[in-house]
Amino acid sequence: MKQYQGEKAIISLTSWKARIKTVGLTIYNLLTICPGFHIVLCLSSNEFPRMIDELPEDLQLLSRFDKIEILWVKKNYKAFKKYLFTMLKYPDVPVISADDDCIYKNNYAEELYQLYKSTHKDIIRYTVRNELIPQGPCTLYAPNNKSHYIDSLLPYINDAIIAESQDDTIASKVIAKSKLTFGCGNKKTPPFIFHDVKCPLNAGQSKQKFYKTLF
Repeated sequence: MKQYQGEKAIISLTSWKARIKTVGLTIYNLLTICPGFHIVLCLSSNEFPRMIDELPEDLQLLSRFDKIEILWVKKNYKAFKKYLFTMLKYPDVPVISADDDCIYKNNYAEELYQLYKSTHKDIIRYTVRNELIPQGPCTLYAPNNKSHYIDSLLPYINDAIIAESQDDTIASKVIAKSKLTFGCGNKKTPPFIFHDVKCPLNAGQSKQKFYKTLF
């Protein structure tokens, strides 16, 4: 399984039972469209008791061939696992969030990283400006203020918030209340979303065929 080896930043995402069969597609997409970044998939062993043996074959292959790091945690913080545990493991590396149900059409990670390098902002959010696509923001968390952000976030996390997976809403409140620097970009090219009714995968196309259509 791959470990961080000095890549410029980390792309971090999570998944769950309902989406674990397609998260390999997202990771394959990230590996191809966002080269040069370390990718961490954070999963809960409470949700997948047999851990790697319980994952789909394509995801097992990606991990066994050192393409990604799977970070196993016990606490199932649901959507908060997208970045929280990766930030704790790698406090000195910028962490960029990703969603597990998307195919990204542009190298958004590189754009966020270059914006971070040029502005030195602590938190940079890159939002899709498209009312037809309900896509949440992707965010870069810089290392210089990461511990302060985590300390500010943890008191907000409770069972009710976790159950509703309100990670984006709570993150925005913490950023505003803590007066952390906030930069906003505008993604001109929205990602392809799996739960969109227009997705070929939802129309019965096999995952193998869908792999061939990604690029």
